[in-house]
Amino acid sequence: MKQLLLLCLFFCLCNVVFSQNSFSEKLTLKRTDRVELQIYPNPVSSHLSVNDNELVNEINVFNLVGRKVKSFDFVNGEKYYIGDLPKGMYLVQLIDKRNKILTTQRVSKR
Repeated sequence: MKQLLLLCLFFCLCNVVFSQNSFSEKLTLKRTDRVELQIYPNPVSSHLSVNDNELVNEINVFNLVGRKVKSFDFVNGEKYYIGDLPKGMYLVQLIDKRNKILTTQRVSKR
């Protein structure tokens, strides 16, 4: 009787372990749509640039409190003036044509 109970317990535990492995594999997502976007130079003194990318539509600059302080329409090869902003840290957000956030990067203004 003990052997039968131990055998049942063993099968139940094995079932739990294998079901968790297969479930976690189903939840694993592989991102293949990774977009390489760079905001440069960092630190920035007066103008910032974004590497050429056809996905970017808009550039928003936020202070660390979360208030939008600048907004630009993206044009390939253009430099964006932020020299009138006070020195400090800012978050630069790149938005696509569907108003989805592509990336948010921290930039130091000096």
